[in-house]
Amino acid sequence: MTADRQQREAGGRGPGEGAPQEQHAVVVGASSGMGAAIVETLRAQGIKTLALDLPSASWGDEVAGMTGSVDVTDVASVEAALKGAEEAFGAVEIVVNCAGILGPVAPTVETSQETFERIVDLNLGGAFTVTRAALELMLPRGYGRVVHIASVAGKEGNPQMAAYSASKAGVIGMVKAVGKEYAASGVTVNAVAPASVETPLIQGMTPERQEVQKSLIPMHRFGTVQEIAHLVSYIVSPQASFTTGFVYDASGGRADY
Repeated sequence: MTADRQQREAGGRGPGEGAPQEQHAVVVGASSGMGAAIVETLRAQGIKTLALDLPSASWGDEVAGMTGSVDVTDVASVEAALKGAEEAFGAVEIVVNCAGILGPVAPTVETSQETFERIVDLNLGGAFTVTRAALELMLPRGYGRVVHIASVAGKEGNPQMAAYSASKAGVIGMVKAVGKEYAASGVTVNAVAPASVETPLIQGMTPERQEVQKSLIPMHRFGTVQEIAHLVSYIVSPQASFTTGFVYDASGGRADY
C-alpha cells in the first residue's frame, strides 16, 4: 500500500491532491502594501485574483482591474464578497487576508478601551470572519489555501503596541487551532509573521520609531513587500500540501521561535 493511499484511507490528503489546474484567489486588504504585492505576484503566475479592500480605498495601477469592496468588521460584507467571487470564478481556492491596522503607538495606560477593542476587532475579529467565510467555500470542495498576515509582534509583543500585539497573537493562535481542526480536509490554514516591512504602516511611524524597529532586526533592514508576496505565493501553492496551522517567519532573523 502506497503512502498516499494510506493517508487517504486515514482521512488525509496526498501531496497537492484535489488542486484544480486553474487557480482563483481573493486577497483582502489589497489596495496597498503587502496586499497589493501579493495580488500582483499571484496574477503574474496566472492565478485569477480578486483584490478587495474598503470602499474608500484607492487602487494603484498595479492592482487595478478586478477589484471590489469589503469591510472585515462586517460579517455580511465578507460573506457576500467571497460568495460573489465564487460566483464570478466558479470556485475560490485561495484566500489571503492582509487587512489590519497598527493603531496608535502609545503607552498602555494612555490607550483607551475603545481603541484596544477597535484594533482587536479589526485585526483578529476580521481574520476570524474571513477564515470562516473561506472555509464555507473550500470545505465542500475538499481543497483550499487560507493565509493570514500576522506579525512578529504577535510572537514577541512590541512595547507601546499592546492592542496590535495582542490582536496578532490572537491571529497566530486562531491559525494553529483552525489548521489542526481541518488538517485532513484538504484545506490548509497558515500565517506569515513579518517583522517590519516597508509599507504605509511603517511609513506612518516617526523616524525615531522606525529606527527602533530596524534595530531589532539582525539583517539591519526592513523587509520588502515583494519578499512577503513570494513567500505567500508558495504557501498558497498546491506544493505546500503538508503544512497547516503554521506561522512562517519573515523577520530578517528577529524571531526567536
